[in-house]
Amino acid sequence: MYMKIGIALSGGVDSAAAATDLINKGYEVTAYHMKTISEETFKIIPEKTKVCCSPSDTLDAVKIADILGIELRIIDIKEFFKKNIIDYFIDEYYYGRTPNPCVVCNNVVKFGRLMNIALNDGMEKFASGHYAKIINDKYFDYVIARGKSLQKDQSYFLSRIKKYKLESIIFPNGIRTKQEIRSLAEKAKLPVHKKRESQEVCFIPDNDYRRFLNDNGITPKMGNIVDENGRILGTHKGLPFYTIGQRKGLGITAKEKLYVIDFDYKDNLIIVGPKEKTYKTHFTIEKENWFVDKPQNLDLKCMIRSSMAPVSCQIIIDANETEIIFEKPVSAITPGQLAVLYNKNYVIGSGFISEVIE
Repeated sequence: MYMKIGIALSGGVDSAAAATDLINKGYEVTAYHMKTISEETFKIIPEKTKVCCSPSDTLDAVKIADILGIELRIIDIKEFFKKNIIDYFIDEYYYGRTPNPCVVCNNVVKFGRLMNIALNDGMEKFASGHYAKIINDKYFDYVIARGKSLQKDQSYFLSRIKKYKLESIIFPNGIRTKQEIRSLAEKAKLPVHKKRESQEVCFIPDNDYRRFLNDNGITPKMGNIVDENGRILGTHKGLPFYTIGQRKGLGITAKEKLYVIDFDYKDNLIIVGPKEKTYKTHFTIEKENWFVDKPQNLDLKCMIRSSMAPVSCQIIIDANETEIIFEKPVSAITPGQLAVLYNKNYVIGSGFISEVIE
């Protein structure tokens, strides 16, 4: 009897190709498509760019399942999604932190609620279309690793998944490039083989963060933009709309290029300075998720953004906190960001940045 595998089918080309691969290998596949946002939201707020979990994605998921000849379960988790992802996003902005909704969604929703539903249905494994690998070899037992395509690698976004779950997860796309994925979908005659990728946060389809925060009861106050000496250079529209390292959109004029280097939440100020002041080396993390014991004994590199190249670092772990020290300064280290630690291409652990020290 063939293994039963559930797959998160988003309606995009990646999960469609992953499902195709599993079927080609002889597995008994059941697809799970989650509804996280009401269709009314997309009627009121049209998509500015492609986002996931839209009504059109549901229609595509139905088409994919029909062509592949597999059962599709559409799961309504809107209330769970709001409580665990949307409310988290709003709270992070309220407290002046940088949210990571996709990271939290992968852990809590896709490989939390949705995976549990599939396993309770009798599925033996749960798969998705993410570009990553799960490794169980002589070096590490059950860790996430970077995919073949480093350009598309999504291990950063998956680093919050608990270790005990990894033996029940499959990432078929980890051994392929994006072009290979599209080719696989095209050979299966799936209409999504040319579908564009999702770009923005799914619950803000117009990508207007200011509107979204206002709609959800957060009305940031205008305040002053000052230099390091406290001299007023201009005004800002609300602290949540700016990030460390930002230069464009400040609306100030100065002899030199100035960047956001800090926030004063007590006095509602944005502090600007030269670019070198945005670079730091030392910070702490919280809510750590480790895949190995004694990670401080390994050669480590760290990413604080999914798009950056990993930077060599040292870590100090004690009973109260974990400190990370980059070997060279990195720009725009911000509380709330996710720091992911790697040994070569293996994910060793992750944690949310709690404090930037220097």
